[in-house]
Amino acid sequence: MNETYPEELGSFLSKEGFCDRCVRVSMRDVEGRNMYCDDEAYGIIRERLSVYPDPASGIHLIDTGNYHYMSRVFTSFIRERYDLLLIDHHTDMQEASFGGLLSCGSWAREVLEKDENLGTLTVIGPGKFEEGGEEFSVIIGGREITGCVYKGMNDSPGNLPLYISVDKDVMGTDECITNWDQGDLSVNELAEMIANLSDGRKVIGADICGGISASDPGYDERALEKNLSSDAKLIKILSGITDRK
Repeated sequence: MNETYPEELGSFLSKEGFCDRCVRVSMRDVEGRNMYCDDEAYGIIRERLSVYPDPASGIHLIDTGNYHYMSRVFTSFIRERYDLLLIDHHTDMQEASFGGLLSCGSWAREVLEKDENLGTLTVIGPGKFEEGGEEFSVIIGGREITGCVYKGMNDSPGNLPLYISVDKDVMGTDECITNWDQGDLSVNELAEMIANLSDGRKVIGADICGGISASDPGYDERALEKNLSSDAKLIKILSGITDRK
């Protein structure tokens, strides 16, 4: 959404060797998009992305957690059965409010309930989960982390191609600064988590959100440096597994 990332982000990422080509799609002029996405905004955003051959593929830098609903937009372009892995300090499975508007807090529930291609939704990072899922735990960085698996509409066995969505608020403030309350994972623990949960899977796409806008309290150059650094590390992690055959 172009509120968090500086204009020179593309050159920064290319210089660091994390991508060969960066495409910046501006949505700043779209009304009805901050935290909640109304139907008109959804249509405009989706239309702008549809000019690309495979909008769900690759790694997407979304913006702050206010726009995590963009994961719903990207996954709507997936034309095969798939599983969704959400790593987040929040479940993003709230009931939709304000007339059923898509939001940063309800998008995962909407994918689970409405996307006919979704096999399973795995949520890991929050301390508490919605009812209806099967909880599990993994050992990451020497400690136990709890997750929950929810069955989607096609009731798959849970080993379909994988789309990964990461909200950086799952990490502690030593790693990044976001405009939401945060967890305490380190970037190394997050890397281990992604590797473990995607092991042996074809990863068809991924997105990263979380940060702080220049208009948010607490924004300064140090916060920007932390967030760019964590973005670069996550891109490096995800670029090693996306489009894995």
